Amino acid sequence: MLENIRKFPQMLLFEPEVVGRIPEFSGGRMLIFGMGGSAAAGDLFTDWSGLDVRVIRGYDVPEYVGDDDYFVAVSYSGNTEETLSAYSGAVKRGLKGFVITTGGKLMERAMADGLGVVRVPEGYQPREAFGYLLRALVAGTHIAGILNEEAFGEFQDVASRMKGHLGELSTQEGRPYEVASALYRRLPFIYSDSAIFSVAIRWKNQINENANSFAHAMAFPEHNHNEIEGFEYPELLETRAWLLFLKTDYDHPKVKLRMELVEDILRDFVIGSESIQAKGDSRLEQILYLVWFGDFVSYWLAVQYGTDPYRIDRIRRLKKLLSKDAF
Repeated sequence: MLENIRKFPQMLLFEPEVVGRIPEFSGGRMLIFGMGGSAAAGDLFTDWSGLDVRVIRGYDVPEYVGDDDYFVAVSYSGNTEETLSAYSGAVKRGLKGFVITTGGKLMERAMADGLGVVRVPEGYQPREAFGYLLRALVAGTHIAGILNEEAFGEFQDVASRMKGHLGELSTQEGRPYEVASALYRRLPFIYSDSAIFSVAIRWKNQINENANSFAHAMAFPEHNHNEIEGFEYPELLETRAWLLFLKTDYDHPKVKLRMELVEDILRDFVIGSESIQAKGDSRLEQILYLVWFGDFVSYWLAVQYGTDPYRIDRIRRLKKLLSKDAF
């Protein structure tokens, strides 16, 4: 897995294969159907693009969806039952869109329905293929006319610069290993500005799956209206909770202040805290830097726990139990 994490910049630059025709966007909202690692690319795309995008994690097309709305169904395997269900609902509604996948039932249905498919390389876990899925989403939405030339060019430029961060992030002498060591046998509480909450969620999910470890994520300033009061009990938080503040230069000024104040207020209720400051020359580069940083943290935490980062026993067991009713 470490080598695949190291390949993140190459994934962001790959040229996806487009099979069939991607219909042109004619207005309305953009809907992204996906689950788990496949949906993560949609979350980040939403935070970065500033477009009217709704990431749908579920079986059904929401009632609010209009006839002019446009969908992208993302399933790395092509067999995610929730995404297949939502895709079918969108097609029945007559919505335009395309799919991103390696193959499977989703590709079969899209080809039969005359919809375009943006294919990504096989052989990875969906969470490992995050870079491929994000690149495919950027490419597909650019073809459809959703993402403009300026944004597409920015993505290309940032992707080409990301490899410059590899040396500092990828080794056991780097900061991600230090952060993983701080999280070992502790409970990570991961915080970010709500404008980049996709990053905090990505950290949580990667720690969950790669390190088989609990993690929690919350956005600022919402944290200050409820969660800040939740650190008194149970008392074990004093010896187990570790606060991580993910920061960029583009965070709201009041969020920057709130994070500093909260870290001080909660100091006596947790075992420790630290901030991860993003690097990069643009908001997108700083977002991707934090994502990549977190991927390395999750891997090194798995190493320290002595667990296999590919082991997802409970997910596989659940899928087996659900297989009788698969779509």
